[in-house]
Amino acid sequence: MELKDQLTALQAELKTHFDKATEEQKLNGTMREETKASITKLQTQVDAMDVKLATRMVADQGQGSTLVKTFQESEGVQRLLRDKKGHAFVTIKGNDMMELMNRKSIITAVTSGTGPGGDPLAPVGTQTTGVLPIGRIPGIVAEARQVLRIRDLFSQRPTTMALVDFVRVNQPLSIASPVAEASTKPENQLTFTALSERIKLLATFILATRQVLDDFVELMSFIETSLPYYVNLEEELQLLSGDNVNEDLHGVGTQATSFNTALLPSAAAGWNRIDIVGTAIEQINIAKEIDPTFVVMNPTDWWKIRLTKDGFGRYILGDPQAYVRPNIFGLDVVPTTSQAAGTFLVGSGSPVAAEIRDRMEMAVEISTEDSDNFRRNLVTIRAEKRLAMVVKRPLSFVQGSFNTSP
Repeated sequence: MELKDQLTALQAELKTHFDKATEEQKLNGTMREETKASITKLQTQVDAMDVKLATRMVADQGQGSTLVKTFQESEGVQRLLRDKKGHAFVTIKGNDMMELMNRKSIITAVTSGTGPGGDPLAPVGTQTTGVLPIGRIPGIVAEARQVLRIRDLFSQRPTTMALVDFVRVNQPLSIASPVAEASTKPENQLTFTALSERIKLLATFILATRQVLDDFVELMSFIETSLPYYVNLEEELQLLSGDNVNEDLHGVGTQATSFNTALLPSAAAGWNRIDIVGTAIEQINIAKEIDPTFVVMNPTDWWKIRLTKDGFGRYILGDPQAYVRPNIFGLDVVPTTSQAAGTFLVGSGSPVAAEIRDRMEMAVEISTEDSDNFRRNLVTIRAEKRLAMVVKRPLSFVQGSFNTSP
C-alpha cells in the first residue's frame, strides 16, 4: 500500500476514535483511558507519516542536484542502504563541491536530536504533544556559518605524493659589471635551498542512528552541510595560521614577513588603517617581490576602514547607497573571521608565490563496522581531505597589526 493510502486510512481511523471520544464525553463526561491511548497511538503514526511525506517532497524537488546523483550512483552507498551494514566511500569534487559549499539545506533531527523519552538514539519526529493534530516541519535550522574564502585566493594543483619538495634560490646572482676589453670577467655565484612540505590530513566524524540510512535525502543534507563544511573551516584556519607543528599545515601567516613599521609616515603626520595597508604594499615592492593581489582582515577592521570619512563627513571608500567592491589600492579585500581582529595579511595569489597541493579531495565514508556500532544500531560518518600549503616566496606576504597606528 502506498504511503499516502496508509496515511488516509490512519486519518479515517483516527476520526472514528475522535467521534467515539466525543460520544463518551457526552455520556460520561470524560474520555475512557483505552480510547485516549488509541488516539495517542494513531496520532503518533500519522505524525510519522506526515514527516516521511514531507521528506519525499524535498527529495522530488532536489532531483536535479548533481551531488545527490553522485551518491545515488555510488555502488557503495546503494549497498549500504540495501544491506544496512558495511561502509561506503564517496569522493566529492568539481561541481559537486561547489554545490556543497553553496547549499543552505538543513539536517534531519534523526542524526543529532533527542527522541521520545530523552533517548538520543530514538528517532525524532514521532512524538506527539497531545491529542489534537499538530504541525511539524522536518529537520532543524542550521547554525550560522561563515563564508569560506581563503582557499580561492591561491592556485590549487593535485599531487600523488606524500611529500612536496621544491627548490628556492638562497643567494641570488649578483648583477653584472662593466668589463674592459680583454680583461678578466667577474665570477658569479648562485646557491639554492631545498625545502619540502608534508601532506597533512584534516578529518572529523560523527555517529548517527542507523535510521538515517532509511532516509536517503536527509542523509544527503547531513553530508552536504555538516562534516565537509567543518573540515573546510579547519582548512581555512590552517591555511592562514597553521604553525607546521605536528600535523598542522604550514600556514601563510606564520611564514609571512612581519610588517615593517619604520616605513610608516612620521607620528606627527599621523596614519590610519588605509595607510598601513598601503605601506605593506610598499614593503613588498621594495623587496622586489610579486605584486600583491589581496588583503585579508577581520570584518571588524574592514568596516572601520569602510566607514572612514574625510574632513567634510564624506565616506572615503564610496557612497553608502552605491555598491562598492571591497578594494584598497587595487587589492581585493577579503573580510573573514578566520583572521584575528586587529591583524591583516597582504599577499599574492600567484602560484609563483604560493599554492595549495591537494593529495585527496573531500571524501566522505559511511560505515556500520566501527567500534560497537552493530550493538548500538549506529553508523559512523567521516569526512576528510589531505593537502599541503606550499609557500615558495615568503617575502611576497606581509603580516601585521592595525594596532600599530597611534
